[in-house]
Amino acid sequence: MRVRSILAGLATTAVTASAATMIVAAPASADPGSTPDANDLVGVGSDTTENVMDFLADGSGSIPGFNAGKTASDSLLASFDTVGSATIVLRSGSTAITRPVGSGAGKALLFGASNNPDVSFARSSSALSATEVAGNLKAFPFAVDTLGVAVSGSVTSHAPAKLTGAQILDIYKGTTTNWNQVGGSNGTIKPYIPQAGSGTRSFFDAQLKALNGGVAVTYGADVNDTMHENTDDVLKNDADAIAPFSVGKRNTLFPTTVKLESLDNGNGGWSVKRALYNVVRSADLGDATVGPRLQAVFGADGFICSTAARGLIEAAGFQQLATSSGGGVCGEATTDPTSNLTINSHVATTTVLKAKATTAKHALLTATVSGSTAPIGSVDFFEGATLIKAGVPLTSGQATLNVKATPGSHTYTANFVPDLSSPDDPSTAQRTVTVKAAATVSESFPASVAKGKRAKGTVTVTLTGVSAKATGTVKVREGKKAIASGKLAKGKVTITLPKLSKGKHNLKAEWAGDSHGAAASKAFTVTQK
Repeated sequence: MRVRSILAGLATTAVTASAATMIVAAPASADPGSTPDANDLVGVGSDTTENVMDFLADGSGSIPGFNAGKTASDSLLASFDTVGSATIVLRSGSTAITRPVGSGAGKALLFGASNNPDVSFARSSSALSATEVAGNLKAFPFAVDTLGVAVSGSVTSHAPAKLTGAQILDIYKGTTTNWNQVGGSNGTIKPYIPQAGSGTRSFFDAQLKALNGGVAVTYGADVNDTMHENTDDVLKNDADAIAPFSVGKRNTLFPTTVKLESLDNGNGGWSVKRALYNVVRSADLGDATVGPRLQAVFGADGFICSTAARGLIEAAGFQQLATSSGGGVCGEATTDPTSNLTINSHVATTTVLKAKATTAKHALLTATVSGSTAPIGSVDFFEGATLIKAGVPLTSGQATLNVKATPGSHTYTANFVPDLSSPDDPSTAQRTVTVKAAATVSESFPASVAKGKRAKGTVTVTLTGVSAKATGTVKVREGKKAIASGKLAKGKVTITLPKLSKGKHNLKAEWAGDSHGAAASKAFTVTQK
């Protein structure tokens, strides 16, 4: 299996903010650990979603990604980040290209004069433009981010605690140039925007246009477009800097060096939710080979929209969109901006089934169901396709059933069925167990033994309903004490007792059972004269 060097460990330090609890991860470049091959789905593009695509490819913490368990011959998910070497080699045998930076640069490699067949998908934090739609691209929405504006968290910013949309519009138009004009401290405002072609830039442009009555905004002379989006480089040590910023990226990567205006104070300042996308060629979706691979990752029934991927998306600071079954649009290829931002509230569950066959003709089935929250529902038990019992309720996460069955091998399945009001996903588990036969123990010890003699007898263990002969050890006990023992051969053993004291002795021949038969015993008496 090819393993990629991803963010080491994903730290889970909780940083309290009024908006949300944040998961903190150290920023790192996470290009594929080896050069992708012709089978792989290769992606480039957005800075905003590079971390989440790294997680979705290779996993995070204990949550496996799409590539888990696959080998080099399988179709793997490979995503190149926006920061790293100046050039990258997309596939084995291909020519190095300049590393694409931003949603627009990634999507440009999917059509037109810049079309590069080695690129399978482009990460994008904005919807398709008219030019991209005309280039026959399709976008798969999968997650929700919030865009706010950020200032320094490392030094005391001159910005006020709250900025309205109108104030932000005036700052970027150049009408407002000093923080004291909007209730902050004296300081010349330094507004930044990401580079042209950035998905965050195009989305922010659209939001300013909406705030400006539908008229595109001409940026003021002091607006600086040299910022690499969603980094703290120009913000952390400048009390006058401001820039649009992904809430998900800030919460996971820059919780202390970047402060989100309004969102960190819970006072209702400006922010806008947006969908995040992966963009592909329409022609590739229709290709008999490539299309199914793309759907297996990006489609509504693919990995990224599955509840199994929800934790990976949340670890990157975003929320997973719901599929159509949950009222959402995750994985539905579109050319339009996604306005349905319904979140997947489902909780992935895991069912583990254990089966014990300690008594004759019975198996004890125990299904344990777990999730990130305590699952609510019941378990249906099957043997093959035959329902044994439905609706066994969970008690402290477990459902148990004692099943009667003929001796021999049986395969049972436990299906967890969530309550209708529960967000839990169903899950299933299977287990094969050998049900044991009933055993009969007989003995041929003498009823009485002459003075000074030792009792000798044959113990036979007979199994009912199987052709196998009983194996193992037979012990003869007086009370709790074992006084003699012997190993069965073809279901029989001859045992000589030690010399007994004068009088009647209540004894028991005990067999502990084996893989074919359940434990059994036989009481008998011997009188020592």
